[in-house]
Amino acid sequence: MACFTTVLLSFALTADPGPIETSWGGAAEVAYDMGFATNVRRQAGGGVCLFDIDLIENDAAGAGLSEKGVCAHGIWGTHRARKILPLQDPRALRAFLVVFTYSENPPHPLGFEINGYPGQVTKMNHEVYRWVEIPAHVLKEGANTIDLFCPEAKSAAEGWSLYLARADEFEAGGGDPSRVGETSYGSDDDGATWQQSPFGPDRKTRAEYTIRLSLDRYRREGTLATPVIDLWRGASKDFVVPLRCVVELALDVEATTPAGSEIHYFMRRGTNPSPCGAGWEPYEQVGSGAKLTVKLDGKAVNRRYLQLKAVLATSDPTASPVVHTMRVQAQVEDLVTPLRNMHLVACDNPVMLYPSIDWQWERWDRAEFAQLRQRENLDEILAGSRTQFEAQVRLMNHATQRWRAGGPLPEYPGWDALSILNRIDQAGSGGMCIQGNNFLAGMCMAYGWQARLVNITAHETCEVWNDDFGKWIYLDGYYVNHYVYDQATGEPLSILDMHNRFLDAHYPDRPIDWMHDTMHKEAAVADYSVGLGVVGPGRPIHNGISLAAFARMVPRNNWYEKPLPRPLSHGSSWWPWDGYINWYDERTPPKRQYSLHTDRPQDMWPELNRVHVHATAAAATDRLFVRFETNAPNFSHFELDADETGWKEVAAQWVWLLQSGRNTLRVRAVNKLGAKGKPTVVVLNRTDPP
Repeated sequence: MACFTTVLLSFALTADPGPIETSWGGAAEVAYDMGFATNVRRQAGGGVCLFDIDLIENDAAGAGLSEKGVCAHGIWGTHRARKILPLQDPRALRAFLVVFTYSENPPHPLGFEINGYPGQVTKMNHEVYRWVEIPAHVLKEGANTIDLFCPEAKSAAEGWSLYLARADEFEAGGGDPSRVGETSYGSDDDGATWQQSPFGPDRKTRAEYTIRLSLDRYRREGTLATPVIDLWRGASKDFVVPLRCVVELALDVEATTPAGSEIHYFMRRGTNPSPCGAGWEPYEQVGSGAKLTVKLDGKAVNRRYLQLKAVLATSDPTASPVVHTMRVQAQVEDLVTPLRNMHLVACDNPVMLYPSIDWQWERWDRAEFAQLRQRENLDEILAGSRTQFEAQVRLMNHATQRWRAGGPLPEYPGWDALSILNRIDQAGSGGMCIQGNNFLAGMCMAYGWQARLVNITAHETCEVWNDDFGKWIYLDGYYVNHYVYDQATGEPLSILDMHNRFLDAHYPDRPIDWMHDTMHKEAAVADYSVGLGVVGPGRPIHNGISLAAFARMVPRNNWYEKPLPRPLSHGSSWWPWDGYINWYDERTPPKRQYSLHTDRPQDMWPELNRVHVHATAAAATDRLFVRFETNAPNFSHFELDADETGWKEVAAQWVWLLQSGRNTLRVRAVNKLGAKGKPTVVVLNRTDPP
């Protein structure tokens, strides 16, 4: 968010009498959009409630295509499967059976019984997972027995092949293998007798069926926190805030707490505008219930910055507390009085929005970065690049030219760029789209440009943070060798941009139906008002947007530091792992096979390397006291250029000495590999007071 305006800034040496009121907040959705949210969501009728989809599974850590042996189990004729999923509390508003299979469209339906209730899984969509609604009342406390069968199938080819999650794959996927196999059973005599896992021809493979329950019910607990609130400023968009003191603070929250639910409220005070910086005290509880009304004397507050947090909880999964409004009001006194000698001419000063997801970025000092740059002669490839984007596009082209497509098996490589290169030397092919775009991401990170793998419909792509444009940009370094740009402006698009254009073109007035709609949409780029930027030989098998119905990603890129956990043979099976963060919105419902979802753009597309300038005026009329805030992985220092005198390194707090007439300030963040963020720009005119 940026502001472009012309306003009068004025302060003098003595304070105006009487307090001034500053305020922040209103509808709880403001805190949801700008602050922090965990296990909560917008409620359809207004307000913020607990997130209302709960996944029951014990297979995800080891699910998928395994090189260690059997990872599928056939259901046909007299061959049946049984999964037992325990529930401590079976209450739910709706319930769904979720099944992963390797079978796309078998000729016969997959029958099932859940605690004796019968149903069928019929023709699959193009993705080989399926969910079917069942009555919530058939679930019970304790063991829930799910039987699957296909008696009409006369052979394994006509039947259904279920995913198996092997015990010996669980640790690599972040799970505990100790009890794997205790809830999965097979029968070869039409259910007359059952044998607990192990599976396989030699009956030695402990495994779990990838069979899950998705329940529409509220999570047990979630949190909603405001962003950092500047009590001197409130919600004002003024660039400069005068020196002030807090006289009184009022906290007000309105909520609904149905029987079995509760809300507790906490406040913390700080001296730092960044929620991640030093200078913050621990949260302290300030109230509970459906109404919070707290007034504090200014001396008890004695801080400029504050955060308010609501912790929502329920013991009844069919009822959720709802936060309707959150307001913070302060009575403050100016310690300086107006003087009309500063005029704000232009202000590109982005507001910092932080993710609630704990992203893990690769450290800057990995020796592998230098090895990669030397091994691939990347410095020479990038020589002469005049913009960061041009350099990133050159890396995309290099990734495309590095090898020709091939499968990543056997010996599926690690997710880091050097492991992928080693596989090229070993097997002649680095793999498929995941390897090509992880290789591209790894090269970008070697220069300090954060990048990550993003899964869209049946394809893996790369997104890199670009400081020229101050945004995430889609690059596809696997065969297609392109980026996508807006036809009107030429600006490269992010995957979120592409997803929104996909929705506008194909689902303008209704949500996607994951079980019946076909996600592969064939359309010309003109239908999306975009163009393709292709820099070298490529294979135009898609235009990117046609696959952008959905986006999921692993929220980290530190594959050198932590090779594990990671999904099993990612891209070789239909993404059954449950460590992804998954996008949803009004037209993109949450996918029921996963547990981690968000509709807040900053959670999946956090703004990086931007700087927000906080400016305070004191007694003097020729200077401002500024403080810089940034969200920059591997941050090194700030640089500024005052009045085009050249860039210089500065601390996080600095005094801006103003000259008569035009004053221009540019500030940027620099990371430890030397990558420089998009500058924040402030221009103001100062006149000499009489």
